[in-house]
Amino acid sequence: MDNNFKKFFKGLTVYTLIILSVGVLLFLTVFRIKFLTIFPFVLLFYYLSTLLLHNYMLRITRNDVAKFSFKFMMLSFLKMFIYIVFGVIYIIIDEKNAVNFLIIYLLLYVAYAVYEVRSVMKLINNTKS
Repeated sequence: MDNNFKKFFKGLTVYTLIILSVGVLLFLTVFRIKFLTIFPFVLLFYYLSTLLLHNYMLRITRNDVAKFSFKFMMLSFLKMFIYIVFGVIYIIIDEKNAVNFLIIYLLLYVAYAVYEVRSVMKLINNTKS
């Protein structure tokens, strides 16, 4: 396994465990009434999709750094589309909890997007050096 991917995998795993711990703590105390049973699955969905995308990004940087920006933007668009489809399907299935789901879903989206962008920026800076 590539050293960059190992580092990303470990960091993302710790990040996800922290989010899971904070989420569980909040759902057991302050937001007990708002708990969604799908929360761990959404977290797993974001975790796995971020890992897969980053692994693909690492392969792109090894092959063709010049096309990296275009491919990154296209993959990000595709990933966002998949996230939207997943979110809409869940909202159709569970309309009663739509607002709670959307809040959690968007918070997780932002959290993982920030982590991913920071990691990609580090990756780009490392390949330029």
